Amino acid sequence: YFIQSNLSQAVPMSESFAEKVREELENFGLDTPDDDVMVKLTGLCNNLAIKPSDFADEWMAFSVNNSNLDLDMDGLTKFERFKLSKTHQSPAVKKERKSVVNATTRIGDLFDDILGAYLPETSPARTPKSQKRPLESPGTFRVPKVSKTPTRGASQVSRVMSRDLPSSLSPINASPSQTYSQRKGSGEVVATFNEGGVKPEWGTSGEECVTVTTSATTLTKPYQFMFQKLSAKSEALDEHLDIMGEMLASHHGIQFDNMSIPAQGECRVVGRVCCDSSGKMNASSVTLEGSLELCNGRRVPVDLTSMERYALFPGQIVAMEGTNPTGRKFIPTKILDAVPIKKISAPPPSESVTILGACGPYTSQDSLSYEPLADLLKKVAEESPDVLVLMGPFVDTKHSLVEKCDVGEMSLGALFESQITYIAQHAPPHTRIVIVPSQRDAACDPVYPQPPASLPSSSHPNITMVGDPAMISVKGINIAITSTDVLFHLSSEEISHPPGADRMGRLAGHLLQQHNFYPLAPPSEEVNIDQPHFIKHAFFDSKPDILILPSDLRYFVKNVSDTVVVNPGKLGKGSGTYFKMYVKGSEQIVNSTYVNVVKI
Repeated sequence: YFIQSNLSQAVPMSESFAEKVREELENFGLDTPDDDVMVKLTGLCNNLAIKPSDFADEWMAFSVNNSNLDLDMDGLTKFERFKLSKTHQSPAVKKERKSVVNATTRIGDLFDDILGAYLPETSPARTPKSQKRPLESPGTFRVPKVSKTPTRGASQVSRVMSRDLPSSLSPINASPSQTYSQRKGSGEVVATFNEGGVKPEWGTSGEECVTVTTSATTLTKPYQFMFQKLSAKSEALDEHLDIMGEMLASHHGIQFDNMSIPAQGECRVVGRVCCDSSGKMNASSVTLEGSLELCNGRRVPVDLTSMERYALFPGQIVAMEGTNPTGRKFIPTKILDAVPIKKISAPPPSESVTILGACGPYTSQDSLSYEPLADLLKKVAEESPDVLVLMGPFVDTKHSLVEKCDVGEMSLGALFESQITYIAQHAPPHTRIVIVPSQRDAACDPVYPQPPASLPSSSHPNITMVGDPAMISVKGINIAITSTDVLFHLSSEEISHPPGADRMGRLAGHLLQQHNFYPLAPPSEEVNIDQPHFIKHAFFDSKPDILILPSDLRYFVKNVSDTVVVNPGKLGKGSGTYFKMYVKGSEQIVNSTYVNVVKI
């Protein structure tokens, strides 16, 4: 070691090499070391054949793992010892690793011999050692081939592994779900909307797939995320506040005052509800944040003791009437009504539409067999709806087996693609399938708004891929969809007084009052919001006739401000549920819509 260390200091420093090292260190925000350290650093890199860019990366990793060491003589000496200890690894360790690999190979050969003893000579599973497939590099996935003529051994294995499960849906190591097989109440209708008002007529209305169009605000292509600057995020949030403030001022015919200026008389202010403490907001921690233009973005505490009724959550943009005697605390007496969403004038739909939909996960937590999805597609084949709406996650990142990457030899992307292919093949040919991704999908971008999932290796003419959130139109009926559990996230942050009876309707109403799919700010830790794209693609461009909001909260169907709001629940959660909807063409969609929430 000492010989190596002395050699590293004796090597002359190349000016070009040292300059490259300085540039790479500056990229990480590190100060340029003094000449003595640069001499030692340059000699170390020359002797160990380390490039300047590689040194910067390796030094940052070593420094962070060692309590943020400084790049000085002492730190560089410790780094040199670390590199030399890895370079001069003892032969005993290498020999031990080699013996482990050989032992693993012998165990695999022994397993093949045992399996071959129970299978006939002609079985494909009985492969001579000389014909075994070569080892594959990490990251290479091999899709297993299924024999068309099952052997005695293969049939025994198939009876153990699955119960008539679709092989193209489930990974090779999937077994039947004990939880799903023991569910109760299959086919039971647990929620109904407009029962007795409309007589449903199930089935497709024609021999061709209906046309599904997306609104101009719906995201249609991927974009680069995780490049969001704080300045761009701040500008987007302030733009959102300005837009809503102008709408509130125009709707009520008023002008708003600066909330940070003392006002003895009654004044009107507009701002974003915030929490001034860590943890969940309460009545004593409410503050109101104004816009940059009106009050330089200042925050003022809000005293709610005089309010008889309120329902507030962080991120909500509200207009209030009240007093501000000192300019340091706003005392509201009234919260002004929200601006209703305008409905685009269009001729009322004249044809009826049948819709069936569900939200993932599509398999139970104890298995990746996708039995709920297979049973749902059987119902789709029986009902033959015009539209089938399937919301993610399809490959759930919160599934215990997916977290461990225990999905057989399939990649997560191949598993997702196999599901979409299976859905397209088993749905009726005249049913339009709408696929909405989820941030919990392992094969999709974890960002909100989320671009549509892509299937480059296959195309299915009856499938329409949309983003999350999405505004679609089917025969003149406007449908808004998001797979993100905004209801659950709002329920965790909202405060209200007095406690209302229709809490679910109030939570869904917040979306319509705030004119966007996810009004909570800051968002839940599960949601990664790109604010500049949120402004463009997460707002309602018109009032939806139907709003689909799947949630872990209890399923429901409600009329909220003349919009049919549906929470179909989750298909793979407990006794999973899905929804069936029949919409009869008329001017009043809410009065001509029949909905059932059914257990799978």
